[in-house]
Amino acid sequence: MTHRNTSHLPLPCRRMLSPAEAADYCGGKTVDWLKAHVRVAPVKMGRLVRYDVRALDRWLDGLDNYGPTTGDDWLKLLD
Repeated sequence: MTHRNTSHLPLPCRRMLSPAEAADYCGGKTVDWLKAHVRVAPVKMGRLVRYDVRALDRWLDGLDNYGPTTGDDWLKLLD
């Protein structure tokens, strides 16, 4: 009698997220906020629209490098 291995490998993290999942991934935002602010092109998979987690991570990582961080930085942009 052969015993089946009942242990399962954990599933990998999902790479493609729905718009609602992507908005939540970006800090609990709404889908409208996602569409207005996130500069990541969605991937169309048939009728489905998905966001690549890696692309979202690159966009999120880039926020620290490009935007003003203090009030003085924002005021300098007005000059």
